[in-house]
Amino acid sequence: MPPSLSRSSLSCLSRCRCPNSPIPLRTFTTTPSLSSIGPEDPRFIEVPMPPQHQAPPKVDVKGTLPPPRNLFPRRAGDKTSSEYFAAVTAEPKAKEKPANDLVAWKRRMAATRRQNLREGLVELYERKVAHDKIVAGRSKGRHAAREAKLYAPQREDERLTNPTITAANSELQTGPLPDPDRAARIAEKAARVQAIEDQKAEERRDALHTLYMNARSFITTEEQLDQRIESIFTNQPFEANSEVDNIWEAAGPPTTVQEMLSVVNKTEKKAINYHQGPAVITGQRMKRIAEELTGGKMD
Repeated sequence: MPPSLSRSSLSCLSRCRCPNSPIPLRTFTTTPSLSSIGPEDPRFIEVPMPPQHQAPPKVDVKGTLPPPRNLFPRRAGDKTSSEYFAAVTAEPKAKEKPANDLVAWKRRMAATRRQNLREGLVELYERKVAHDKIVAGRSKGRHAAREAKLYAPQREDERLTNPTITAANSELQTGPLPDPDRAARIAEKAARVQAIEDQKAEERRDALHTLYMNARSFITTEEQLDQRIESIFTNQPFEANSEVDNIWEAAGPPTTVQEMLSVVNKTEKKAINYHQGPAVITGQRMKRIAEELTGGKMD
């Protein structure tokens, strides 16, 4: 905590005022009092700060500048020639004396604009030529440095350490490793890609043929749509004189996987299906084989 003043010192300070002024004298100081600086403040303990260089703050530039316009494209020709100036900044045809001060002022302003345009084009062209020379010089210097490094003679340390380098490392340093089976691998990859493309084409052809076979039952007219709606939405959807009122009792539950396997393995529980011959399964198999041989869906 800051040191406290004694009562006598405070009384002396209270008497130090002007006799004719009711307010005390103002102290000539800019340092804040110790009582206004708490212990948590970094300035509570005075530490001398050495003079040091302050880094400039980073300026956050908002936005980006647009690219400069090319004033001298190749197709525009020479914009610093007298013919171009005569076409762009043509002299006025009227040569008579101006009628009043306004007309004279307008003529002077037009002459100033013509002169400024001519001088501006000339200076901009000179600046462009100088910039192109600088860019060409830098490019030429980089090209020369690259050529010098590319065709530089072998260094002495490389020549001395070259006998200790193995043949595999030498091949890695000179370029890519030789690949004698490259042609065979490329041919194998091309054949694999072609096989995949042929498979996709066959699947697309099969899908188109299946769509063609199923298109015979598509509804294409309003009469067919009305007929289909009338056949489905009827007052008696099930058989007449039947007490069945839902599709589960009328058509039975859907076939399960176990029932499908029982048909193939001949482990059915129904006697009629159990003693049924293999003609049904054989017919289905023959139909699938015919579809594979003919390459299309069959009814």
